[in-house]
Parts: sequence; C-alpha cells; structure tokens
Amino acid sequence: VTTDAVQVLGGAGYTTDFPVERFMREAKIMQIFEGTNQIQRMVISRHLQKDEAHTSTAPR
Repeated sequence: VTTDAVQVLGGAGYTTDFPVERFMREAKIMQIFEGTNQIQRMVISRHLQKDEAHTSTAPR
C-alpha cells in the first residue's frame, strides 16, 4: 500500500512534505526487523506443521 502511495505522488512521495515518506520508511524498517515475507512464510508454515503433527497424533 505504501509503495502504491509513493508511486501516485511520484518524486514528491519521497519528500518529507507528505506522511507517505514516513510510512514507507517505517514499512521498510519493519521488514528488516521482522524478516522478509519469505522468511515469515517459512516460520509460519513450520509452526502450523508442528501444530498439525501434534494434534493428529494426540489421543481423542
């Protein structure tokens, strides 16, 4: 969403005149802090697989 907003504003989207610049900066920082989307997908899928393995072997 922030990338689209920057594209709509063009070069002005990178200036501090618009809050979009701050949103884009924060989005990138969060991506670096939390890991890329691919890494997040791997972490989530491993967690779900462990949960599935645990529930499928549990006695009913």
